[in-house]
Amino acid sequence: MLSNFKTIAAAIAFAAMPVFAAPALAQDEPEEARTTYTIILLKLAPDAGNRWSEIMEKYYAPAAAAAGLPATQVHWMMDGTWDLMLLRPMPRGMSALDTHASPERKAFWAELIKIAGSEEKAEELNAENDKLVTESVRYFSHTHP
Repeated sequence: MLSNFKTIAAAIAFAAMPVFAAPALAQDEPEEARTTYTIILLKLAPDAGNRWSEIMEKYYAPAAAAAGLPATQVHWMMDGTWDLMLLRPMPRGMSALDTHASPERKAFWAELIKIAGSEEKAEELNAENDKLVTESVRYFSHTHP
Protein backbone atom coordinates (compact mmCIF):
# COMPACT_ATOMS: atom_id res chain seq x y z
CA MET A 1 0.00 0.00 0.00
CA LEU A 2 2.85 2.36 0.86
CA SER A 3 4.55 1.71 -2.48
CA ASN A 4 1.26 2.53 -4.30
CA PHE A 5 1.08 5.80 -2.34
CA LYS A 6 4.65 6.67 -3.35
CA THR A 7 3.87 5.89 -6.99
CA ILE A 8 0.71 8.02 -6.93
CA ALA A 9 2.53 10.87 -5.14
CA ALA A 10 5.33 10.73 -7.70
CA ALA A 11 2.81 10.77 -10.56
CA ILE A 12 1.02 13.78 -9.07
CA ALA A 13 4.32 15.63 -8.58
CA PHE A 14 5.36 14.83 -12.15
CA ALA A 15 1.99 16.00 -13.50
CA ALA A 16 2.20 19.23 -11.51
CA MET A 17 5.62 20.20 -12.95
CA PRO A 18 4.17 22.08 -15.96
CA VAL A 19 2.19 24.27 -13.57
CA PHE A 20 5.42 25.45 -11.94
CA ALA A 21 6.92 26.13 -15.37
CA ALA A 22 3.88 28.15 -16.52
CA PRO A 23 5.67 31.53 -16.36
CA ALA A 24 8.02 30.27 -19.07
CA LEU A 25 5.02 30.02 -21.40
CA ALA A 26 4.56 33.79 -21.19
CA GLN A 27 7.84 34.41 -23.03
CA ASP A 28 5.98 34.99 -26.30
CA GLU A 29 4.26 38.03 -24.79
CA PRO A 30 5.99 41.38 -25.27
CA GLU A 31 8.02 42.38 -22.23
CA GLU A 32 7.08 45.57 -20.43
CA ALA A 33 9.64 48.35 -20.52
CA ARG A 34 12.13 48.55 -17.69
CA THR A 35 13.66 51.68 -16.24
CA THR A 36 17.44 51.58 -15.95
CA TYR A 37 19.24 53.67 -13.34
CA THR A 38 22.76 54.74 -12.56
CA ILE A 39 23.25 54.65 -8.80
CA ILE A 40 26.20 56.69 -7.57
CA LEU A 41 27.37 56.68 -3.95
CA LEU A 42 29.55 59.60 -2.85
CA LYS A 43 31.74 60.53 0.10
CA LEU A 44 32.34 64.24 0.41
CA ALA A 45 35.33 66.07 1.82
CA PRO A 46 34.74 67.54 5.30
CA ASP A 47 32.40 70.56 5.13
CA ALA A 48 31.92 70.15 1.36
CA GLY A 49 28.16 69.47 1.45
CA ASN A 50 26.98 73.05 1.03
CA ARG A 51 29.26 73.81 -1.91
CA TRP A 52 28.46 70.46 -3.54
CA SER A 53 24.74 71.26 -3.24
CA GLU A 54 25.28 74.76 -4.65
CA ILE A 55 27.08 73.42 -7.73
CA MET A 56 24.35 70.82 -8.28
CA GLU A 57 21.47 73.29 -7.86
CA LYS A 58 23.00 76.24 -9.73
CA TYR A 59 24.79 74.46 -12.58
CA TYR A 60 24.40 70.70 -13.00
CA ALA A 61 20.64 70.25 -12.43
CA PRO A 62 19.70 73.19 -14.71
CA ALA A 63 22.12 71.93 -17.39
CA ALA A 64 20.58 68.45 -17.22
CA ALA A 65 17.05 69.88 -17.42
CA ALA A 66 17.97 72.12 -20.38
CA ALA A 67 19.51 69.07 -22.10
CA GLY A 68 16.21 67.21 -21.70
CA LEU A 69 17.59 64.67 -19.24
CA PRO A 70 15.50 63.23 -16.40
CA ALA A 71 16.09 64.74 -12.98
CA THR A 72 18.58 63.06 -10.66
CA GLN A 73 17.26 62.13 -7.23
CA VAL A 74 19.66 63.11 -4.46
CA HIS A 75 19.46 61.09 -1.25
CA TRP A 76 21.44 62.25 1.79
CA MET A 77 22.34 59.05 3.60
CA MET A 78 21.48 58.76 7.28
CA ASP A 79 23.80 55.87 8.12
CA GLY A 80 26.58 53.85 6.60
CA THR A 81 29.81 55.07 5.08
CA TRP A 82 28.41 57.14 2.17
CA ASP A 83 27.20 60.73 2.35
CA LEU A 84 25.02 60.74 -0.76
CA MET A 85 23.23 58.43 -3.16
CA LEU A 86 22.32 59.75 -6.60
CA LEU A 87 19.70 57.96 -8.70
CA ARG A 88 19.82 58.87 -12.38
CA PRO A 89 17.34 57.38 -14.83
CA MET A 90 18.94 56.22 -18.07
CA PRO A 91 16.29 56.72 -20.79
CA ARG A 92 18.19 54.59 -23.35
CA GLY A 93 19.22 52.02 -20.76
CA MET A 94 22.67 50.48 -20.95
CA SER A 95 23.02 51.51 -24.61
CA ALA A 96 23.90 54.98 -23.28
CA LEU A 97 27.27 53.45 -22.33
CA ASP A 98 28.08 52.30 -25.86
CA THR A 99 30.20 55.42 -26.46
CA HIS A 100 32.03 58.08 -24.46
CA ALA A 101 30.38 60.71 -26.66
CA SER A 102 26.74 59.83 -25.99
CA PRO A 103 24.05 62.29 -27.10
CA GLU A 104 23.12 62.76 -23.43
CA ARG A 105 26.67 63.66 -22.43
CA LYS A 106 27.10 66.04 -25.39
CA ALA A 107 23.80 67.80 -24.64
CA PHE A 108 24.61 68.14 -20.93
CA TRP A 109 28.08 69.53 -21.63
CA ALA A 110 26.74 72.08 -24.15
CA GLU A 111 24.16 73.30 -21.62
CA LEU A 112 26.68 73.39 -18.77
CA ILE A 113 28.97 75.61 -20.88
CA LYS A 114 26.06 78.00 -21.51
CA ILE A 115 25.14 78.17 -17.82
CA ALA A 116 28.74 78.45 -16.58
CA GLY A 117 29.55 81.13 -19.17
CA SER A 118 32.40 79.37 -20.97
CA GLU A 119 34.00 75.99 -21.53
CA GLU A 120 36.86 77.01 -19.23
CA LYS A 121 34.44 77.83 -16.39
CA ALA A 122 32.56 74.55 -16.92
CA GLU A 123 35.87 72.66 -16.69
CA GLU A 124 36.71 74.60 -13.49
CA LEU A 125 33.35 73.52 -11.99
CA ASN A 126 34.09 69.89 -12.80
CA ALA A 127 37.57 70.19 -11.26
CA GLU A 128 36.13 71.77 -8.13
CA ASN A 129 33.46 69.09 -7.89
CA ASP A 130 36.17 66.42 -8.18
CA LYS A 131 37.91 67.94 -5.13
CA LEU A 132 34.65 67.97 -3.12
CA VAL A 133 34.13 64.23 -3.70
CA THR A 134 36.71 62.07 -1.95
CA GLU A 135 35.34 58.67 -2.96
CA SER A 136 32.61 57.29 -5.21
CA VAL A 137 31.23 54.06 -6.58
CA ARG A 138 28.72 53.49 -9.39
CA TYR A 139 26.19 50.72 -9.90
CA PHE A 140 23.50 50.05 -12.47
CA SER A 141 20.02 48.70 -11.78
CA HIS A 142 16.69 48.28 -13.52
CA THR A 143 13.11 47.83 -12.49
CA HIS A 144 11.16 44.65 -13.11
CA PRO A 145 7.77 45.24 -14.70
